[in-house]
Amino acid sequence: MLPFQLITTHADLLAFCEQARQAPYLALDTEFVRTRTYYARLGLLQVRAADQLVLIDPTSGVDLEPFWQLLKDPNVHVVIHAGGEDYEILAQNMGQIPTHIFDTQIAAAFAGHGEAMGYAAMVKHYDDVELDKSQSRTDWLQRPLSAEQLDYAAADVFYLHDIYPRLRAELSDEKIALVEAESAEQVIRRAQQVPPQWLYLFFGNAWQCNQQQLAVLRELMMWRLERAKKSDIPLGFVAKDHTLLELARRMPENLGHLRGITDLSPVTIRYAGESLLAAVRKGQAVESFPALLERLTDMRGYKPVFNAIKQAVAALAKELGVEPGLIASRRQINDVIHWEWQIPAAAKSDLSLPDLYRSWRGAKLKASLEAILQRDR
Repeated sequence: MLPFQLITTHADLLAFCEQARQAPYLALDTEFVRTRTYYARLGLLQVRAADQLVLIDPTSGVDLEPFWQLLKDPNVHVVIHAGGEDYEILAQNMGQIPTHIFDTQIAAAFAGHGEAMGYAAMVKHYDDVELDKSQSRTDWLQRPLSAEQLDYAAADVFYLHDIYPRLRAELSDEKIALVEAESAEQVIRRAQQVPPQWLYLFFGNAWQCNQQQLAVLRELMMWRLERAKKSDIPLGFVAKDHTLLELARRMPENLGHLRGITDLSPVTIRYAGESLLAAVRKGQAVESFPALLERLTDMRGYKPVFNAIKQAVAALAKELGVEPGLIASRRQINDVIHWEWQIPAAAKSDLSLPDLYRSWRGAKLKASLEAILQRDR
């Protein structure tokens, strides 16, 4: 069993936070549950600062504000592994996400260990330890947690803390700067939200809709999001994507019509059917319908543009000595094409730039990508 302190009192948390401020860095992880809710429920915070490893229990009623203030301190450096979902739970609970983060999954990619090295694989590589995965499906809100569950949670930061300096030592100063920039970029990306009125632009099968159906789809996506947040249930529990598409294309007029929609639950019809129909009517009645959205891969010039961007990415990857997938995935390439060819000007002022136009990627790629996209249209 790993040595740790379980914190359930304000006094213990204050004492830990005071000591942690003196440490050169913190290793951080979170455990949460998000199976039947829209908002994640924080179950445990695991932190290691120097030789002190603590598990903070949010369900105990302890006031977490001292810990949130610790993370907000720009002089406190945070090490995390694959922090995507952790960033969401932190933003939800502390109102912001610390940007002074070093993500070891990103660092491992820049060090040549693969684009998405898992934590267990990293521990095996650096410490030759096989982590026990038997507690991975734990309900982290249940109490009491068993000794095995607590040990499993502690391991997530115990090894991370000691691997960090060794992994960092493998990187050049240039790559350390890129890891820090990408870690901060992932934090920002997780914090961003598409304004509800533009969600339809990113709906995968929106190309199947005519203009009026698109207007209805736009209203339905806003309706679903509002309903999910208000009731604190997952989006899919309100209506799945294929159900929204069917609703938009069929434009039902009454509750009887709703009963014929695929996978639209009787509960949703009973408690939200009228508001759903109101959303349909609102979309039908707008004065100006949105422009049609083509399927991106069917658009004229798509293939040569995609290949040209892919080549630009490969050239940059060779220059930096990293895998091309670390710079741009297929989705990220498509995002920038989608931005230039399909996102209306009115939406661009409300939306964040695509990944390849931002941060370190944008500094190295934006000018050449814009030239490609303008040249080949």
